[in-house]
Amino acid sequence: MGDAVPHVLIVGAGDTGLTLATMLSSAGLRVSTLNRSGRSIDAATALVGDLADSASLMGLPSADVVVFTTAPPSRDDEGYRTAYLDGPQRLLDALPTEPARAVLTSTTGVYGADDGRWVTATTPPDPSRSTAAIVVEGEAALARRIPTTVVRSAGIYGPGRRRLIDQVLTGVVGVTPGMPARWTNRVHRDDLAAALALCVTHPSPPPVVIAVDDESKLMYQLSSTSIVIIGISNPRADTILSTCACREQTGARTEPTTSQSPTATAVSE
Repeated sequence: MGDAVPHVLIVGAGDTGLTLATMLSSAGLRVSTLNRSGRSIDAATALVGDLADSASLMGLPSADVVVFTTAPPSRDDEGYRTAYLDGPQRLLDALPTEPARAVLTSTTGVYGADDGRWVTATTPPDPSRSTAAIVVEGEAALARRIPTTVVRSAGIYGPGRRRLIDQVLTGVVGVTPGMPARWTNRVHRDDLAAALALCVTHPSPPPVVIAVDDESKLMYQLSSTSIVIIGISNPRADTILSTCACREQTGARTEPTTSQSPTATAVSE
C-alpha cells in the first residue's frame, strides 16, 4: 500500500467495525469510520453517511482500502440490496478516487448447504434464499469493479449478542429426543475483526476467505451446553462445555476458540 500511512475507510462501522477500527489504528494505520450515527473510536475519524442515500455520501475522503461491515437495515430483499449490492456501488461512486481494493464482510449463508457437507473457500455459492442470492450478486459486482476480498462470516457471537441464549431461555431452541443433527456456524466478534484486519494488511489476500471458529459442533451440542451453563433443567443436556457457549454467555475471551460448523478458513500469513 505504498510508503505513506494507508488510509482505511470502514463502512457500516457497528460493533465489529469499531473493533476492527481499534485493531487497525493500534497497528499504525489511518482509519475513518462511516455510519449513520457518527459513532466511532477516539483514534479514528468519524464520518456520517447512509449507503441508501447518495447525497449523504458526498464529500468523503479518498481511501486506500474500503472495508464493508454493513448490516442490512432490514431483513428483506431491499435491505440486503442496500447493504451488499447497491450501497457499496453508491459508496464507490461517491469517493473522489477508487480505492486500491476492498474487503467485504459477507456470510456463510451464501452456501445454502445444511446437510453436513464440508464447505471451504473454494466451494461455489449455492444460495437457497433470495437475500443470500443478493449477497452473492453484491460480491461479484464489487469484485468486478475493484480487487476485492470477500470474508464470508459465520454467525457472530460475543458481548451483547444473546440471540442463542434468549432462544434457549424461551424454548425456541432446546434438546429433544430424535432431533436432527444440524451443524451451526459461529465466530467470535473479535476473531472476525482480526480476520478482516489480516485481509486489510496482507500484501496479497485471497479473493474469498471464511471466518469461522476452528472446531465443529452440532446444534444440539451447543444447545445442551447452553442449557447446562444457564442452569435450565433438561434430562438430555450433556455436560460437554463448549468454549463458544461460555463466551456467548459471559462475553469473555478464552482460548482456544471453538466452532459450530464444518467450514474451513483460507486465511494464512
